[in-house]
Amino acid sequence: MRASDARSAYLMFLPVLIIEAALVVAPLIISGWYSLYNVRYFKIRGFVGFDNYWHILTSSSVLNSLFVTAIFSFGALIFTFTLGFALALWLQKDTATNVAMRAIVLIPYMIAMLVGSMLLKWIYARESGLSPMIFGAFGFGDVSILADPQLAMGGLVFNAMWRDSAFAMILLLAGLKSVPVQIFAAARVDGASRLYIFWRIVMPLLRIPILITVIRLLIHFINTLTFPLVLTGGGPANSTETLVLYMFRRGFQDSVLGEANALAILIFVGNMVFVAMLLLIFRKAQRL
Repeated sequence: MRASDARSAYLMFLPVLIIEAALVVAPLIISGWYSLYNVRYFKIRGFVGFDNYWHILTSSSVLNSLFVTAIFSFGALIFTFTLGFALALWLQKDTATNVAMRAIVLIPYMIAMLVGSMLLKWIYARESGLSPMIFGAFGFGDVSILADPQLAMGGLVFNAMWRDSAFAMILLLAGLKSVPVQIFAAARVDGASRLYIFWRIVMPLLRIPILITVIRLLIHFINTLTFPLVLTGGGPANSTETLVLYMFRRGFQDSVLGEANALAILIFVGNMVFVAMLLLIFRKAQRL
């Protein structure tokens, strides 16, 4: 490559790098700086070093939020990935019916998270929602989903599954489309069963799409704010208060910005470590 071509290529990437630095790197640096100070109502009251981090790591509220985040994230991942994979396998063939069904499945994903969460909150409402009417037919008309800790977490997981299973379907369907049709035809000629084709052919060839889907969904669920904020508000009794929701409340409701930014930095580092662990696990699995 000539020097002029290389220079032109770097110049084309320059606007993207500037935007990335302005929207990602600069806020991260500011957040790290704020996390070392006692900041209340956007006023810096003194340098505290790593006291904010120590307070967060020893806080029972943070530990509870971490536990809630783990339950929600892995529960939502399991159900969302399973439903998305099932839809991808079901709608793999390019028939007119399947194309129409793909469009229908995409409707929840096209709806904004705020609107979708408010819709489900209305459906779950005990006084005027649809769930009491449905449960009432089975003798459970007095059940209030959002007032029960276990049911509220289930409703939160269903919210994530209802919306994001279409996204998982898109990624996994793209992976299925990349598998040559001749491989399936040869396996059928050799007498392989559908279960054998799925485990021995489809799954190994979909390692990369599965990796991308799992990482993308986990990062989304760990860092989502709209679902718990709108649907449950963290209740009842903080049973659905995730780490991001706790951070939001400490920063924008309690105005303790030093601790909120310290928690944001820890969440960011945790995301990076978690992604690195997943990449390492899948790389080892590919070598087997």
